[in-house]
Amino acid sequence: MRRFLLALFLLLLVAVPAAAQENDPAKELQKELWCPICQGIRLDVCEQKVCEQMREMIDQRLAEGYTKEQVKAEFIELYGPVVLGEPPRQGFTLLAWVIPVLLVIGGLAAAVVLTRRWTRQTVSVAAPSTADVIPEDEYLKRVEEELNE
Repeated sequence: MRRFLLALFLLLLVAVPAAAQENDPAKELQKELWCPICQGIRLDVCEQKVCEQMREMIDQRLAEGYTKEQVKAEFIELYGPVVLGEPPRQGFTLLAWVIPVLLVIGGLAAAVVLTRRWTRQTVSVAAPSTADVIPEDEYLKRVEEELNE
């Protein structure tokens, strides 16, 4: 009975914080945007004054009825695409998404080709030719001659 109560308590301990989390659009948007000054720090964790103002602006815009996409577009207009955590998937910056995928595919293809070549070479080198094999009778004869010497 104690184990059951302990398991129930632990389950409730884990489930309550998960249920308490809300889908706050302002927090979600703050996690998607990056500090334009610090470069590489998300807006929700940056302590710069500019980021505090940006967070307040997000709250204000969402309270006014703006959608997340409209707020994002406004921030891109104000600060440039640097506020996005990732480059936009259009135009020239599309290469930032395509090139790594192509490199991975090319690397895998090269690994497959090289592996096949190496396995073929080792098989052909490892297999002795019949011309080099000495018949058993002749081999025994040579061994006896060397022992007699």
